[in-house]
Amino acid sequence: MQHKLIFYSSIALYLGIMLIPELCLAQGFGGSGFESKVKGLTDSLVTVILPAISIIGLIYAAILAASGDANAKSRMILVMFASTIGFLAPVIISWLKSATGG
Repeated sequence: MQHKLIFYSSIALYLGIMLIPELCLAQGFGGSGFESKVKGLTDSLVTVILPAISIIGLIYAAILAASGDANAKSRMILVMFASTIGFLAPVIISWLKSATGG
């Protein structure tokens, strides 16, 4: 008798979850906005954080060069290359999106 009660209650629970998507934290018919949140995060990463890190890297390389570090020239070239990619990241991402049809 107890096994039947557990069986029927679990079926009722599964049906409830399938019929009410909020119970299992699923997206409803209108969507939960996850895509827009990810797009906002990506946009802020590409337009704010990457250029800021590039500027910090350039300042670091300039300080190394001013202090007379022997490897400052090679580090400065590396930072310049990374900064170029950081500043061109929005263009590169939009180009990749258009190339894939997105």
